Amino acid sequence: MKLKTWQTDLLKGSALGTGILPGVSVGTVGFIVNVYDKLIGSIAGLRAKKTFKSSLLALTPIALGCLVWTFIFIIFWKKLAYLYFPFITIAVLAGFVIGGLPIMTKELKGDKLGWKDFLRIALGFAISAGIGIASYLSAAGVIQINWDFYTEFYNPFASPWIYALVLFMGFFSAVACLIPGISGSMVMYIFSMFNPILTIFISDRDPYDGSIIPNHASIFESSENVWARLLILVVLLVGMLVGFVSVSVAVKKLLANHRRGTFGFVVGFVFGSLVSMFVNHEMYGVYHDATGLLNAWWQFALGGVLGIGMVALTYYLVKKAEKRQLDNVVLKEDENA
Repeated sequence: MKLKTWQTDLLKGSALGTGILPGVSVGTVGFIVNVYDKLIGSIAGLRAKKTFKSSLLALTPIALGCLVWTFIFIIFWKKLAYLYFPFITIAVLAGFVIGGLPIMTKELKGDKLGWKDFLRIALGFAISAGIGIASYLSAAGVIQINWDFYTEFYNPFASPWIYALVLFMGFFSAVACLIPGISGSMVMYIFSMFNPILTIFISDRDPYDGSIIPNHASIFESSENVWARLLILVVLLVGMLVGFVSVSVAVKKLLANHRRGTFGFVVGFVFGSLVSMFVNHEMYGVYHDATGLLNAWWQFALGGVLGIGMVALTYYLVKKAEKRQLDNVVLKEDENA
């Protein structure tokens, strides 16, 4: 691999690191920076002995850039964005989701939508919106379901079932990342698993003061239950790896053979996730913050303005990427003529 190509892929991988933020789809970012096809093809190539080495070499700079910036964005999320500006942060991320909708909705254009299309959209919406609403009602005490996983993550050996849940979350999130428009982190977020999982790396705010999130030290700040929590990290990575490698080919075939049906469900899921991004267990704590800092009027006003701005920016970048893709197709056709 040429040095220039390696450096370019490193930068593109860095952009993929934003995928750790809920709502930011790795597939959408990959499409915008023109690395999605290479990423999916290389991941699928790891399954074959003949293409394993070349695929691994192609993935190395992308993965390196992604991992470094993933950790940087984790620090940004835990120590700044979600700590002091939760609604603004979620509004901006929701703007990214809305701005990226053309990638998915274009798959439903052309033929008139039938009842099966509407059924898939409704099903996807009901599942993702329902999860967030249920977790919000749980936080409000309306229904008795425990969506607060901080205790289990702090002492996972006392709740061994958390490992099975983390394995499933890792697998499901990896699969979600392979489909443009769906964010793996968003899946964790609407299940109220995102912030608890991040406490493995970075601790939360100062000792609980009655507002949004209690404090638990990360594995790097306390020796208590280190191995138990490191095991959670290993289980999460295993779930993600299995999801990426085992399902990449299946997702590729699904998009090739049942593209319209798949994206019908995805569109509904994404629309529902927009509800769950604002209505979930942790956002309940934001709206009822005892300090009055997290639910101040200016947070909602600024969040609305920046969210709209992100919609416009993302829409522009997506359309620009679509034009680039179309130009490449025309160029190849001219070369083959």
